Amino acid sequence: MKKSLIALAVLGAFSGAAFAGGNNVQLYGVIDLGVTHFTGLSNGTANPVSSTGLSSGVQSGSRIGLKGTEDLGGGLSAMFDVETGFCAAGTSQGQLVGATNTGSYCTGGPAGGFMQRQSYLGLTGNFGTALAGRVYTGSFDNEANMDPFGYGLTGNIGTLALAVPRVQQTLVYVTPDLSGFTGTAAYVLQATGTGTLPGTTAATQNVPRALFVNGQYANGPVLVGASYTDATNTVVDPVGGQNNGKSSLWQLFGSYDFGVAKVSGIYEHSSGDYNTLSQKFYMLGVTVPVGPGAILASYNHRDTGAINGQAKQYAIGYTYSLSKQTNLYASYAHLTNGASTGVAGTGTAFAVGDSTDGFSGVTGQSSSGVAVGIRHLF
Repeated sequence: MKKSLIALAVLGAFSGAAFAGGNNVQLYGVIDLGVTHFTGLSNGTANPVSSTGLSSGVQSGSRIGLKGTEDLGGGLSAMFDVETGFCAAGTSQGQLVGATNTGSYCTGGPAGGFMQRQSYLGLTGNFGTALAGRVYTGSFDNEANMDPFGYGLTGNIGTLALAVPRVQQTLVYVTPDLSGFTGTAAYVLQATGTGTLPGTTAATQNVPRALFVNGQYANGPVLVGASYTDATNTVVDPVGGQNNGKSSLWQLFGSYDFGVAKVSGIYEHSSGDYNTLSQKFYMLGVTVPVGPGAILASYNHRDTGAINGQAKQYAIGYTYSLSKQTNLYASYAHLTNGASTGVAGTGTAFAVGDSTDGFSGVTGQSSSGVAVGIRHLF
């Protein structure tokens, strides 16, 4: 009881100080828990295994954050958002014995770091919005916006899509709404986790950088857009060990809301100095409102070229809103890995995951995932 009173006193003091300064500060978060079952996972052998457990963050990663604005006058406002993840189930599904988890530990951070889902500060006004910090990439936002599953559940686009979810050391500018058109430009000063100081080895002598530009037009039921990402010094030369590679990612995306159903799609093409970077991906999806919920369905296709082959994922799901903040969900996805056309005995090795759980698959073997759970927003 005493500890509870102390906690409330600290929170009250913090809130009072924040609002006394003219800030509008909001505590928010997501708690998401679901029972999941995945098959076709790798445990380091040629034999696929399965994993069943209580997952944290199936539809949306469980998180807690603080965001706010301050009116500076003249139509100008300061804005910030800091957000960290947590494991509502105590651990992530992918860390259970018998499977290799390639995802992060319930956070979205590079190594489970505090406030590493996103953390930024900026200004917004008639000129648009300018901010700096750790943010979601624009290419990730495009994937999430086009995906009927919203980058979550077992049908999420992230299993096969090509975009990097987050970047640090980033400067971003977003235009105001120009009669339906908005543009975004971002420059990344640290495109990988190697830092901004050149290293002493060949693989770290060149500091990674990245540039992103995006343009989209939205008018009523129609949304269309395109984006381009250019990254330098992010690929180690497989022969000389020099970190001097260049890669790029193109996106074309769009959606149309017919009222009775919304269709969406996205196409991605990555290329670079090395063959492993030349890949293609596309997703076609549909969202059908049904009462207080919606039926979700999508088809994802990734072509990794002759090096590894192709992978395909079919998914269907349903969400049911109990209120504006709480919903139930269920989803199923099946993924097939294809054999390589260029190297005998090789192929793709993807596995079905969800918003938080990510797994390695077994080369040439199929994978599936089913989830049933509940999500609450606050």
